[in-house]
Amino acid sequence: MRFVWLAWKAIAKIRRMAVYIYSEQQIESIIRATKRFRLRNCAVAAALLIAACLVAFLRPEWIFGARAQARMWVLAALFVFVAGPLVDTLWRWRSRPLRLQRVLRERTIEVSAEGVTVSGAPRVRQLARSEIRRAEEVPWGLYLRSPNRYRWILIPAKIDSFDAVKQEIAEMGIPIVPSASPPNWEELVGAVVFVGTMLCAIFAHSASVLAANLLISALVAVAGFLIIGASPDNLPKMRWARFGIFLPVAMTASMLWTALQK
Repeated sequence: MRFVWLAWKAIAKIRRMAVYIYSEQQIESIIRATKRFRLRNCAVAAALLIAACLVAFLRPEWIFGARAQARMWVLAALFVFVAGPLVDTLWRWRSRPLRLQRVLRERTIEVSAEGVTVSGAPRVRQLARSEIRRAEEVPWGLYLRSPNRYRWILIPAKIDSFDAVKQEIAEMGIPIVPSASPPNWEELVGAVVFVGTMLCAIFAHSASVLAANLLISALVAVAGFLIIGASPDNLPKMRWARFGIFLPVAMTASMLWTALQK
């Protein structure tokens, strides 16, 4: 693999293209960090499931809300967002680091006068020089932004010779501006509102509150659907997520229908 990279780098010099990769030391560091992250996630998920079981046994109204049908939605949410990821993480505990190691070794970042390309599994992301408006520097890397705010490239700070990459970007005439937060703040706000509307659907008693929650959840779902579809780079891995964001709408509509029948 190293021989292939050296050969590719030699070709890149002829084409006046800089190629950057992860060093073996950085790859091992990233794998160790992801193992610690997965271990913490498993501990949190297990604690949530244990707490949910205890509360469901001792105080069922605290977790299942005011209506009997909420039980179905709570169990579905626990399975989708907690139990499912926990089982998947444990099942792939050994294979996932090996896959990540292979992905990082195949990852290359090519910087040339024509643009920037991030290659490797599972896909290739590319921005032509004419598309890049600016670079936003955050502690974990450099975001190259295009006119479409949902189409960007992240150059990780842990890539070898990250300072050289920044210099290449600056020499291309692309302004580099510091940023204290990730791009597209509305995505983070949408995720918070997504969770909030699900909790409201379960625990709200008033039909008027549920009606307002239905409107908010529908607006968030439509906005999320459009945001995910705004970048063609997102579609291969987020195709089903575009429909999953309508879950709070279905939950709230179900609860509202029951409230109106009384």
